[in-house]
Amino acid sequence: MKMNISSVEKHQRQHIYCYQQEELKRLAIERVAQELGIDLTAKNLKIESRLLTRSNGINPTTYECEVSITEILDCKD
Repeated sequence: MKMNISSVEKHQRQHIYCYQQEELKRLAIERVAQELGIDLTAKNLKIESRLLTRSNGINPTTYECEVSITEILDCKD
């Protein structure tokens, strides 16, 4: 039995970066603000974020990041 063997040489570079909890929250805030067109340097914002564990019994290591951006609007009636 004759076996055909071929090999492929790949040149690649792999980049790995691990984000810490605070950096993950900051990145999530920036993404939400970008999607909403909100300037994070504005002084009328109240910004909160938190990581939540979503353990449904299948995968207890699933996390979500909840972002809350409140715009304080001056109402002058």
